[in-house]
Amino acid sequence: MIRLSITSLLFIASLVVIGSPVLFAAEGKTIRILTIGNSFTENGTEFLNTIVKSSGHQLIHKRLHIGGSPLNLHHERALQPVDPIEGFGTPFSNGETLTEALSSDHWDFVTIQQLSIKSHDISTYRPYAQGIADLVHRFAPQAELVVHQTWAYRSDDPRFSRPNTRSGEPSTQEQMFEGLKNAYETIADELHTKIIPSGQAFWLADQHPKYGYKPDNQFDAVTAQFPSLPDQQHSLHDGYQWKNVDDQKVLKMDGHHANRAGKYLAACIWYACLFDESPRMINFTPEGLDANYGDFLREIAEEAIKKSSNSLHGKTTIQLREDTNPQRYTLKARASVIDPHTGEYPAVGFTRGTTHKPSDLQYASVDTSVKSRGQLVLWLMGHNEELFKRLNSYGLHTIDVHYARGWFGKLCQPKPESNVARGLVRLEAATGEDHSDELDLQLRDGAAERARKFLIWLDQEHPTGNWHQFLTPTKDRVRWDKVIVSGASHGSTTATRFAKHQKVSRVVMLCGPRDQDQDWQNLYSATPENCFFGFTHILDGGWTADHYCRSWQLLRLNQYGPIIDVDRNQPPYSNSRRLISGADVGGDAKRAHSSVTPGRASPSGENGELLYEPVWKYLYTHPTNLVGTPVIAENDCDLNQAQ
Repeated sequence: MIRLSITSLLFIASLVVIGSPVLFAAEGKTIRILTIGNSFTENGTEFLNTIVKSSGHQLIHKRLHIGGSPLNLHHERALQPVDPIEGFGTPFSNGETLTEALSSDHWDFVTIQQLSIKSHDISTYRPYAQGIADLVHRFAPQAELVVHQTWAYRSDDPRFSRPNTRSGEPSTQEQMFEGLKNAYETIADELHTKIIPSGQAFWLADQHPKYGYKPDNQFDAVTAQFPSLPDQQHSLHDGYQWKNVDDQKVLKMDGHHANRAGKYLAACIWYACLFDESPRMINFTPEGLDANYGDFLREIAEEAIKKSSNSLHGKTTIQLREDTNPQRYTLKARASVIDPHTGEYPAVGFTRGTTHKPSDLQYASVDTSVKSRGQLVLWLMGHNEELFKRLNSYGLHTIDVHYARGWFGKLCQPKPESNVARGLVRLEAATGEDHSDELDLQLRDGAAERARKFLIWLDQEHPTGNWHQFLTPTKDRVRWDKVIVSGASHGSTTATRFAKHQKVSRVVMLCGPRDQDQDWQNLYSATPENCFFGFTHILDGGWTADHYCRSWQLLRLNQYGPIIDVDRNQPPYSNSRRLISGADVGGDAKRAHSSVTPGRASPSGENGELLYEPVWKYLYTHPTNLVGTPVIAENDCDLNQAQ
């Protein structure tokens, strides 16, 4: 007891800050941001890292900036050129494309902004902001997209004194601010995101009766001689400066970019929004900035954040509900009841069925008596209750949705038109987006959108299940970074194709993937390759015909270990992603195909326990960062299979 008390006192003493009203040091936070912008993003974040460090936190910041770049330029560079295998996009100065940068870290926030001179015109944001947002959500689904609201030009900027020739061109600082404010709020609403209101702060500061900038009307820029300058006290912009041009002093006016005070004000806004802390508590002031003026700017930063109704307030936290009666829950609902506007596609066997014989039932289950892993398994095959029981026992939530999977044998006949045609049908079935010329789904009828609406329904009907954790706060998207996509056979193949397009937490491929006449398995992958796990039986026709080994090689799974026989090895199976079994299935190839999922076809031991119990747990729960030793791809696998 005495030893504990002394230790506690020493610990408390170590946290006392001399000369400060704060007695205990706050626990430091680490925030990771990727900013997509131009010089205004540079201005806004120039002092950010210094403020962060002085506040006891850490900032990981990657910049994708191009001077003078509007949203459409970033959008164009993000998508062009296209290399289906190596990826797409034009590298920035750091050598990375946008998609590579999005995949390079576990970003908390990704920010975008419009070019300042276009910021008042909402038409210039579309469709580019949405296009960039879509890429962010595909390649960094865990990141929160944020809009950086830029600022209006200084009131005496030449833009406001030139004759207006374009419709909607602002003729005053106030008009520019109101235009950009409305545009940023509109696009943020469309993107379901928050704002860093730098522009609001600049406007409030400029309107202050004491500290607001007031143009020097006695100064004549036309007749001025070096080194004469106007009174620019309390300017937030660079304003008038003498520059060397061809060995001569020339007076230049920059009412666009932020000066030291403006950069500090913007950085205070960024800091407060990212870390959800009051800017009044910032203890750093740039050298040369008056202390009282610094206090004012921090006050303005706080006022601006409060005044903007959709300001960012740090990372979104998920509040989980406690179940007072923990147990395993099973739920089901028809897709057409959840969304009465769902479509029917009889040509591909995708219909609702009837009231007495529904074909669009969707299932979900969770066991709240088991510690949750915070992950959801989306099963893309017929409902398998035995599998769901096991997944729930691992602490996983599970759902399966009714989606277009009856097209196989009906489309791409008598053979696919190209080496990616089946993959495009699969991708459209999974996303509901227009990818294939042979399937024409509405967005609401893709597996992804049906999963989203099912999760919304589950959250309403079963709140103690904490289904909301797999949706964004506005419920406009599924949190794919928390989703394991999985399936068997046909469903396994579609799950894999979807994961190539959309980054997910993990892919579990049971008796799959196939599509032996297709090459989409070799495409650039949004989901890291170490997150793909496969399991097949060696008597399965997909194995004996080299369908599985071919897909596994195209997926480059040999980089994560050799093919492991689970009958002769124990978990963690050398951390491999390629597992096989030769367990007794009576020599039946069809049974071998089904044996790798829980059910009657799966082999059991003398005590009746299914032999693959440890395999399933490994597939769905083994840490993805633990990988096996790379091996050379097997040379006895036929990679050139004809259509």
